[in-house]
Formats: sequence, C-alpha cells, structure tokens
Amino acid sequence: MSSEHPITVSHASLSLEAAQSALMAGIAAASEMGVPMGLIAVDRSGHTIASARMSGASAMTLDVAFKKAWTSAMVSAPTAFVKDFVTSDHGSTISMPHVANFSVIAGGIPVMVEGACVGAIGVSGASADLDLKVAEAAVAALTA
Repeated sequence: MSSEHPITVSHASLSLEAAQSALMAGIAAASEMGVPMGLIAVDRSGHTIASARMSGASAMTLDVAFKKAWTSAMVSAPTAFVKDFVTSDHGSTISMPHVANFSVIAGGIPVMVEGACVGAIGVSGASADLDLKVAEAAVAALTA
C-alpha cells in the first residue's frame, strides 16, 4: 500500500534539528559581530519552528525577525528581493503593506531544497545589512 493518496501531496519541510542548527550558526555570526539579535526559523507555511533571542537583544527583534522569515517563506525569496518587486509594481506598492506579517526589510532568507522552499530564517537586531549577513550565515550552515 502506498503512502500517497490521489488527493494529497507530500512536501518537504524544515526539521526542528535543522532549524536549531541554523539558529546556532546565526547566533555565532551575530556574536562575532558583537550584536545581540533575535532569530527565527519557520516552516514552509510560515509557522515558527524555533526561535532565539540573544541576551541583550530587544524583545521587538523576535517580532521583526518573524515577519522577515514569514515573508521569505511565503514568496520563496529573500525579503530584499521582495522589496525590489513591490516597489516596481504600483498595485503591489499599495496592497502588500496591508498583508499581515509582510516585511521587505533585508534579513529574511528562504531555505531551499531541490528548488522548493522548505522554510525560512529571519534575523533582526542590527542594520538590515548585518541582519542579512547573519541570516545568510544561518542558512549557509545547512548546506555546509
């Protein structure tokens, strides 16, 4: 008997172990920079798998990091790319800011496996450029 049913589809998803590993790599990168940050890993549907707020990071960092991760997972693209798209299309510029949890601030990176988004990492606590570097380090740890 097959585990597939004709009305279902199986999807890969970011595991808890991978999410925790990515966050630990991100924490190491943020620590090297000397900046306390909030980091969140979400699954492909934007639900939190794991989160960490480094000592000294503002409580707000987790909320901002979640929005970055959620947006990245929903569009399967880094939040910085989403900004370029939204600002290039008048309708998107008007409507997308009204979508709950939507963010175009750099620091959200999707986790891609064989061309499919399985989750995303969001980072907040410093400038968008530094948040992005930490998110990239977190995702890169999954493919090392």
